[in-house]
Amino acid sequence: MLNVMIWGAGKNCKIVLKAIRRDMCNFIGIVDSNEKLYRSLYMNRWLVVSPEILRNSQIDYIVISVSNNEEILEQCVKMGIEKEKIIDYWNTNEEYCFIDDKEKKVILMERELKKYKRQLQNMPYELGMGITPIIRPAEELLEIIINEKKSLSRFGDGELEIMQGRERPWFQLPDHKLAERLMEVFNTRDERIIIALADNFGKLDCYTDQAADGIREYLEHGIREDLMKVIDTKRVYYDTYVTRPYMIYKNKEHAVRIFQLFKEVWKERNLLFVEGRQAFIGVRNDLFDGAASIRRIIVPSKNAFFAYERILNAVKQNIADDTLVLISLGPTATVLAYDLAMEGVQAIDIGQLDNEYDWFLRGVLERIKIPGKCVAEVPGGHEVSAIEDTEYIKQIVAQVE
Repeated sequence: MLNVMIWGAGKNCKIVLKAIRRDMCNFIGIVDSNEKLYRSLYMNRWLVVSPEILRNSQIDYIVISVSNNEEILEQCVKMGIEKEKIIDYWNTNEEYCFIDDKEKKVILMERELKKYKRQLQNMPYELGMGITPIIRPAEELLEIIINEKKSLSRFGDGELEIMQGRERPWFQLPDHKLAERLMEVFNTRDERIIIALADNFGKLDCYTDQAADGIREYLEHGIREDLMKVIDTKRVYYDTYVTRPYMIYKNKEHAVRIFQLFKEVWKERNLLFVEGRQAFIGVRNDLFDGAASIRRIIVPSKNAFFAYERILNAVKQNIADDTLVLISLGPTATVLAYDLAMEGVQAIDIGQLDNEYDWFLRGVLERIKIPGKCVAEVPGGHEVSAIEDTEYIKQIVAQVE
């Protein structure tokens, strides 16, 4: 009989386990990359072991239970597992005698149904029939920054969720003080800083189908209504996706103009990066080649707001004349850009711009890991091996623990 194992002891494992006909194969057990699960019993019966067991083993098939499985497929290749032995459960139409996929077909149909229901529920807003915020486009935002030297604080899902007292980004735990500061920034009317808001509330036809579906899913179950309680519909906001000009858009040429404008923002400027450890912003690409100089302050990549006063002081101690501060630090960047602007320093929350630029240069259509850089939105992407770059090391002027 065929020897079969499942890869992935997460929420989908039970479904896949049920689909495998043990009268038609010899089911060995479950492997998972999470070391915390090793030697545990799934459903008090099946032993969970390391994927290393698959090296040179007599396993005939590995059934991957994880839907977002790029990292697992990559690991299989590195381990030398033959492609014919790998079954991508959720993304294959092939039939195997030992897999009963009737339940999978039902589940996939239910998912499609939910997607269409969300489209229907959101359609009035996408057709301009509902009340939505005024959000001006990214190109207009960058032209204002270039011409008027204004600062930028961005509000995406993570910031808005923290303001609502909910947990969203993995890299920052919710905090009452952070929520208060974000609300203060969001409500400011100071002309030195531009407030950007995610353009999620109206038309979504510029986004890829996957991105639009994700936005609709996020806004359901009362989230839209909660957010509209803090949004001023008479105020003009600007597009927070200015730093995400490539991956979520159908028209990939949109990114060309946005990156050109960003390069104009810091052309011949003295830059001070405030970045999380392992971000390596601008390393191995030409995004910042036009700058006069680059210095860096390296800070914690996780829960940075808990070190906020130390970060702010480190920035103030390293500001020289004509310094443009560029910050990539999640919700902390939103607050820091505001506080620096109030001190008369131009500061821009650049979010994941550097990762977007790397994807743009590679011409990829899905988010992938970038060697030597932290990529928060990709499984395993925040696990980064140290890189040797003497120029990067020379640019570090301070580190905050």
